[in-house]
Amino acid sequence: MSTLRRLNITIGIAIAMALVGVLIRDGRVLAMSLPFLAYAGLMLFKSLDRRGLKLEIDRSLSSERIVEGETIDVTLSVINRGASVRNVCVSDRIPKGAAIAGGEASTLVYLKTNDCVTLSYRLTAQRGEYSLPGVDATSWRRSLLAPQVQFFRRETNFLVVPVAEPISDVEIRPQQTRAYAGIVRANQGGSGIDFFGCHAYTTGDDIRRINWRAYARTGELIVNEYEQERIADVTVFLDARAGANPRVGKEDTFTHAVRAAASVSKHFIGQGNCVGLLIYGDYLNWAFPNYGKIQLARILDSLARAEPADKEVFDDLRSVPTRLFPPRSQLVMVSSIPNMRDIEVIGVLRARGYRIMIVVPDLLAYQLEDVPSGADRDLALRVLTLRRRLLLDTLARIGIQVVLWDVTKPLSASFGWSSSRRGRRSA
Repeated sequence: MSTLRRLNITIGIAIAMALVGVLIRDGRVLAMSLPFLAYAGLMLFKSLDRRGLKLEIDRSLSSERIVEGETIDVTLSVINRGASVRNVCVSDRIPKGAAIAGGEASTLVYLKTNDCVTLSYRLTAQRGEYSLPGVDATSWRRSLLAPQVQFFRRETNFLVVPVAEPISDVEIRPQQTRAYAGIVRANQGGSGIDFFGCHAYTTGDDIRRINWRAYARTGELIVNEYEQERIADVTVFLDARAGANPRVGKEDTFTHAVRAAASVSKHFIGQGNCVGLLIYGDYLNWAFPNYGKIQLARILDSLARAEPADKEVFDDLRSVPTRLFPPRSQLVMVSSIPNMRDIEVIGVLRARGYRIMIVVPDLLAYQLEDVPSGADRDLALRVLTLRRRLLLDTLARIGIQVVLWDVTKPLSASFGWSSSRRGRRSA
């Protein structure tokens, strides 16, 4: 016997006994109808549809990896595999740090069985790794007093890598280079473009490099030598310690440091050098040195996931594993505020034959943003300038090339200034 038929029979018996009790004015007969009414109410309560929604979720992205500032096209399909629902609100859950740049990520629809609704929208996000966790569905049913909310998990991941600015006029002079031709000066005579020196002609020298003017003066064959240009080993060192990357107002210092690391990595890889990445913060994140576009993508992916951290074991630079760096190679360190303890470690690396360049994001303009104009502002500007000058002069005295980057200007302008004669004199 079906549930509906049993319910009808039970209600009929209860009504009949209640009428008989009223007609004969017998309370005992009337009371006998109460168990039947209670049983009918229980059956009616159980017959309410409380099973929830049965939705099938499918999400697709136009790309799983974008550059910061670009957008991702998201297509969300929702299919109802259960009973028809008159009013259901479907909303894709957006992770923190991401924002909708266009389209709609939610809708209110009437879903019949096997009906499908499709949502399309564009998503933008800051640098980092993100996951779209799933869909929230809210339904309203006549048999329920409150809306029913369900979450359908459907994870989709995507990565936002930092912007790598174009850089020019970056000159590095490591003490040791590789044997392959490149554009880094090797401080060795041979075939090249820039004049390096002269030597007496020996058998096997290229006669096209004979200096005929010197021969006319001395009567001896002199051969011009040019400086060889090779590829070099470059390690980009990102200082991810929280103490070295403070927040200045609304500005995140570490964001600028990551962008600088991405820019120099792209520049040196574009020149054909062998580039590695070391992120020094919560742990040692090491991207093994390599060449080409695949290596650049690997470095940018590591930078996208990088976050500042503060661990006691990495409080200063003494824990840097120097064995990871190729001997007498080029180190490019990106650090917002290197302290005096770090200068000692940097000096030891310099004494071991490493060429070191430090890129320092300068947020001086943001530090004084909330200070009103007047004598206090001028005094604060003077103190900050003197502190920075003391640090940079100390680094310059031990042979460190410093690039001070005003983050309100393009990074390439700071590299061009530091490479100029006037910039080296003022550093």
